[in-house]
Amino acid sequence: MSSRFTEADFGVTHLASLFHQDWRTGGSDRELVSGYVNEMPIPYVRALGEDALALVASGPPAMVATLWECATGSNHRVGVDAALAWFQSIVSISEIRLAGVGQPQIESVDRPDDELRERVIREIDQIVPSLDDAIQENAWKEIPGVVKSLRFCATVVSPDLAFRFLLRAVMEYSCRIEPAQYARLVELGRDFGYGEFVVSRAEYLTRD
Repeated sequence: MSSRFTEADFGVTHLASLFHQDWRTGGSDRELVSGYVNEMPIPYVRALGEDALALVASGPPAMVATLWECATGSNHRVGVDAALAWFQSIVSISEIRLAGVGQPQIESVDRPDDELRERVIREIDQIVPSLDDAIQENAWKEIPGVVKSLRFCATVVSPDLAFRFLLRAVMEYSCRIEPAQYARLVELGRDFGYGEFVVSRAEYLTRD
């Protein structure tokens, strides 16, 4: 599994974390993506391209846009009409870097089994009340349809990617997590083959 090359986050969700409140000081959004792709090791580039290709291939644009905008904490909004083009541009930028070092182009990858998918969907459903409350408390960056889009991603696109989007959502909205659920999230991360810090970054949100 591509996650094994790093102890930290990776793919589209790692890129999304760079779109913080002050990201515009570094240039345009495309320049940020290009800088990331050109600076990161090749496994990161391939993971990014595979995530982006999965989103382009799956649509619909409204849900793809929601996932991205939620993952960036509303700091980068692509809009419905441009959502698929945005991710296609990420695929293209990634492929240019890969071609430059003689690496194979990006292809669709098989996603994990139904058991992991069902577990991710259960965790999304479990956190709905807390996430809804957190979104209302952060109305300035509210994005309609977050939960529906997370479920769609888990069901149609990739449970792995949906799980990483879920982690981004709970951190961006400071959503409180019950200790029992956090323990299940840690176990899910382990079963996805994640590095130590992919899930543990959200530990500070655990209720006492």
